[in-house]
Amino acid sequence: MKGEIFMVKRLTMLLAGLFITVGVALAQFQVSGTVTDENGEPILGAAVRVLDTKIGTATDNDGRFTLTLPAGKRTIAVSYLGMRTVTVTASNGMTVKLYSEDRKLDEVVVTALGIKRQKRDLGYSTEKVDSKLLTEGKAVNVASGLQGKVAGLNISTLNSGVFENVKINMRGIRSLTGNNNPMLLLDGVPVSLNYLSSLNPNDIDNVNILKGTSAAAIYGPDARNGVIVITTKQGAEGGAPRVTFSSSVQASNISFFPKFQERFGSGGGTAYDFIPYENESWGPEYDGSMRQLGKPDEKGNVMKYPYAPIKNNRKDFFNTGLTFQNDLSLAMKDFYISFQDARVKGIVPDDWNQRTGLRFNGSREYKNFKVSLGANYIQQNYDVYSSKAMHKYYEDQDVGMHDGLMDLVFATQAWVPLTKFKTDDPWGNYNTYYCDFSLNPYQAIETFREKGRKHDFIGNIDLKYSPFSWMDLNLRVAVTHRNISFKQKQKNVSPSEYAAKERSFRFIPQRVSDQNEQYYRLSTEPFITLHKTVGDFNLSGVLGTYMRTNREDYLGVAASPLKIQGLYNVSGRTGEVDPTERMIRTRMFSVYGSATVTYKNFATLEVTGRNDKVSVLAPGHNSYFYPGVNASVVLTDAIPAIKSDFLNFLKLRASWNKTGNADVAAYRLNTPFEQKEGFPYDGLPGYRTGTRKTDPNLSPEFINSTEVGFETSMLKNRITLDFTYYNQKNTDQLIYIRTSRGTGYTSRLVNAASFRNYGFETALKLTPLVNFGDVNVNLNLNYGYNNSEVLSLYEGMDNFFLGGYFMAGAYAVVGKPAFIYSAKDYRRDPQGRVVVDKETGLPQVQEQNKYFGRTMPIHTLGINPSIRWKGLTVSAVFEYKGGNYSFNYQGTTMAWDGQSRVTAANSRQRFVFPNSVYIDGNDASGNPVYVANTNRTINSNYSYFHGDNYRSVGTNFLFSANTWRWRELSITYSLPAEWLRFQNYVKGVDVAFTGRNLMLWLPKSNEWSDPDFSVYSDQSAGTITSAINPPTRTLGGSITLTF
Repeated sequence: MKGEIFMVKRLTMLLAGLFITVGVALAQFQVSGTVTDENGEPILGAAVRVLDTKIGTATDNDGRFTLTLPAGKRTIAVSYLGMRTVTVTASNGMTVKLYSEDRKLDEVVVTALGIKRQKRDLGYSTEKVDSKLLTEGKAVNVASGLQGKVAGLNISTLNSGVFENVKINMRGIRSLTGNNNPMLLLDGVPVSLNYLSSLNPNDIDNVNILKGTSAAAIYGPDARNGVIVITTKQGAEGGAPRVTFSSSVQASNISFFPKFQERFGSGGGTAYDFIPYENESWGPEYDGSMRQLGKPDEKGNVMKYPYAPIKNNRKDFFNTGLTFQNDLSLAMKDFYISFQDARVKGIVPDDWNQRTGLRFNGSREYKNFKVSLGANYIQQNYDVYSSKAMHKYYEDQDVGMHDGLMDLVFATQAWVPLTKFKTDDPWGNYNTYYCDFSLNPYQAIETFREKGRKHDFIGNIDLKYSPFSWMDLNLRVAVTHRNISFKQKQKNVSPSEYAAKERSFRFIPQRVSDQNEQYYRLSTEPFITLHKTVGDFNLSGVLGTYMRTNREDYLGVAASPLKIQGLYNVSGRTGEVDPTERMIRTRMFSVYGSATVTYKNFATLEVTGRNDKVSVLAPGHNSYFYPGVNASVVLTDAIPAIKSDFLNFLKLRASWNKTGNADVAAYRLNTPFEQKEGFPYDGLPGYRTGTRKTDPNLSPEFINSTEVGFETSMLKNRITLDFTYYNQKNTDQLIYIRTSRGTGYTSRLVNAASFRNYGFETALKLTPLVNFGDVNVNLNLNYGYNNSEVLSLYEGMDNFFLGGYFMAGAYAVVGKPAFIYSAKDYRRDPQGRVVVDKETGLPQVQEQNKYFGRTMPIHTLGINPSIRWKGLTVSAVFEYKGGNYSFNYQGTTMAWDGQSRVTAANSRQRFVFPNSVYIDGNDASGNPVYVANTNRTINSNYSYFHGDNYRSVGTNFLFSANTWRWRELSITYSLPAEWLRFQNYVKGVDVAFTGRNLMLWLPKSNEWSDPDFSVYSDQSAGTITSAINPPTRTLGGSITLTF
C-alpha cells in the first residue's frame, strides 16, 4: 500500500513537471530567419538580440540565425557594423534586410566629448569613414588608410621608411609659424597626433572627420585645424562571442626613381678625362670597353668592368620591403580585446621595425551607473640606418658625404656594379672601395645605426551616473605616455696605412649617443550632459571643465672616441661626454559649455563657448574666451510638400565661431642662456644670452570661421551630395621679426600678421551607380578647393621667410597666398628671354628672387569606385592633387655630380642657351639693347651645370606638383557558406589581394621626386625634397577567418 501511494506521488510529480515544462515551452517562442544586405547577400556575424533582454545570437555564414524568445517578448533588433540597426517583430522563416549607413544622411556620428548625435542635427560639415573602407587596402598606418577618401583631407607620406610617417592637413593652414596638424580624439580622449602611426587600423570601428573650427569649438585650441575622431571597437552586440583572425603579407618595391643620364661615366672637370676613382660623371662617353674601376689595392690588384651603363644599378641597391601583419581579436558582450604583431622589413638594407599591440575596451552598467575602460599598449622595436649619426660625423670631420645615404647611391656612376660592393666583398671594404671622395653606401648603413624601442600607452576611464532621466554626470580621466629610448652608434672604421696615404681615407672613430625621451599627458574632464523634451522642442546641453598637464623629459649623452671596439657604452669613452637635458611642463585649464535646441526634429540651433587658461602665456594674456554658433534646417521635413521620389532629403546648415590658439613653446617668454661655442674649455663652462627675444605681452592667435553648406539625397537615396563653403580669417599670427643687433638680439617674436584661407568641398555618392542582378557598382567622389591670401605682416614688412634654401624657399607675401615660393631666376629681357653673357654665353642670374606658385595643393580629388558580384568585391581609390609647385634640392646635387639627365643634353658639346639674348650696349635713352643670341655658345657643360649658373637658380628645380595616383586596390572574395558546412568552427573566410600606390602620373618637368615626399613635416612649407627614400609600390594578400 505504501509502495502504491509512493508510486502515485511520483507519477503526480512527474506529470506536474511535464505540464510545467510544456507550459514553459509553449510560453517560449523559437524563431529562425536570415539576415541579408540590401542586395540580398547573406551577412555573417550580424547581431540578433531580443529587445530589452540580454538574450542574443549571431548569424552564421549563410546569414541564418535561431533564437528562443521568452514569454511576452516578440521584438528583435538586428545590427551589423556599418549598417542601420533594424527593429522588427519576430516571425519564423523571416528575412531581415540591412542597409548601409552610407545611404542615411541622418546617421549617428561621434562629435564633441565622444557624444553621439544625429548628423541631420549638425550645423557643420563632418565625414565618416567606417572600418571596412578604412582597412580595405590593409594599410599599416591609419592615416594611409584615409588617403583619397575624404573631401578636403590632404595626407602626404613623408618617406618610405619602416615608420611610414605622414603629414595631414585640412582646409589649408591656420598658423603661419605654428602647428597645422589636426587634433586626434581617441574614444573621446584628446591625444597627440603622433599616436596615429601606432594604432592598429583593425581595432577601429569608424573615423569621423570634423574639418572646420566650428565642428571643433568645444574641444579647445588643439582642434583649430580640425579633428580626427576615432572610435575603436567595443563588445559584440547581442552578446554572442566573435573571434576574428587575420594575416597579411605585403611586398614593396620602388615605384619612382630620378631620371639619370646614362651616356657619360667617371670623371671630373672640364677636360672630361676618365678618372676611375671619381664619384662624378663628367668623364668620357660610354664605349663598352674594359676599364679600371678605382685605384689598385696595396697588392697592386685592380678591378676592371665594361665601361657601359648597367640597368637599374642604383635602384637594385634597395631591397624588396616586406610587411607581415597578424591580428587576433575577441569580442564579447561587454568587452573587446585584440592583439597585433606587425613586422616591417624596409627597402633600405638591414632596416626593420616590429610593432606589437594589445588593446582592451570594456564597459558595464548597473542600474543608473556605467563605467567604461579603455587601454592600449604598443611597443615598437627597430633598427635602422641613422642619417643623424652620419650627419654628425659629416659636421665633425668635414668629409664629402653630401646629404646622406641617398646622395651616396645617386652619385654612383651608371657603369658601377653597386650591389657587388657589400662590405664582405674584398672590394667593398673601407680600404678598397673604388671611390676616393664618398663612402660606400653599404659601409654607411653598417657604420651609422640607430637601434631603439618605443612604448606607447593610452588609457582612459569613463564614469557616468544618471540621477535623472534627463541628466548624466560624467567623469573622464585619461593618461597617455610615450617613452622612446634609442642608441645611435658610429662604428669604428680604420683605413689601412696604404689607404690613408694613397687615398686620403680618414679614420672614423667609434661613437655612441644614448637618448631617452618621455612624453606624458594627464587629463581630467568632469562634465554634465542634459537632455529633455518639452513639447515640440528637444533641449540638450553640456557643461564641463577640462584640466590637462603635459610633461616632456629628454636626456641624452654622447661620447667619442670609445676605448673598446664593439662596446657602445659612454663609460668607455676617452674624451669628454656631450650631455643634453631638457624638461618641459605645461598646463591648461578650461571651462566650456554648449546649448542645443531642436524644433520638431527639423530645425536645430547650437551655441558653444569655451574659456582657456594656459601656462605658456603671461598673466593677463593667458586667459581667453571664444564662442560659436551653428544651425541646421531639414527642409524636406520642414516643408513636406517638396519631398518626393526624386528629392528624398535636403538640409541647409551654417556656422560661425571664433577659436583661440596659444601656439607658443613652453618658456618662450624667457630668453634662455645658450652654451657658447668652444665651451666647456679646460673644464670651465661658458654661456651667453640667447639671440631671440619674445614680446612678453604675446596674446593667442585667433581664427574667425564661417561655414555654409547643404546635404541632399535623391532617387531613393541612390544619389547623395554634400557641399560646404568656408572662409577663415586668421589673426594675431606669431612671427619673428628682425631687430637691430644693437639691442643684443637678432629677432623678436610678436603678434604681427593676419591671413585668410577659403574654399569649398563636395562629396558625391552614387549608391548604387549600377544594380543589375548580382552586380552592384558604387561610386564615391570627393573634391576640395583651398586658397589663401596674406592680409598683413608686421609694419614695414612685405614678406616673411618660413623655410627652404637660398635658391628657393617658402615665403608669406602680403597680397599673395600663404605660402608661395621665392626663387632665384635668370635675368630676363622684357619679353621673358634669358640674358646671357656676351663673351661666355653663360646665362646671367638675377640678383633678386622672384615669386612663384603655391607650396600647397589648391585642388584635391578622390575617386572611389567599387564593384560587387556575389562574394567578390573589387574596390579602388584614385587621387589627384594639383595647383602647386615642389622644389627638389636633390636635383642640385645630381647636377653637381653630372648624374641628372639634363647634364647630358647636347651630347656635352658647346651649345647656345635656348631662347636667349645678350646685351649689346645701350640705346640713346640709356636702355639696354637686347640682341637675339644665335652664336654665343656655352664653353663647357661642366662649367654650366656644375657651377652656380645652373645650380643656384632655383627655378631649374621648381616643378609642377600636379599628380594623379592609383592609391589603392582591393579584391576580396568571401567563401560561399556551403563550402564551410562540413565543420562548425569557422563561420566565414575572406581572401583578399591588395595594392597601394600602384601607379603615379607626373608632369614631364618632374624628373626627380614624388611631390608628396618632403624633408619638412609641416604642410605650410610645401614639399622640399632632398636625400629621402624613394616612393614605393606595395602588393600583398590577406586572409581573414571569423569564428
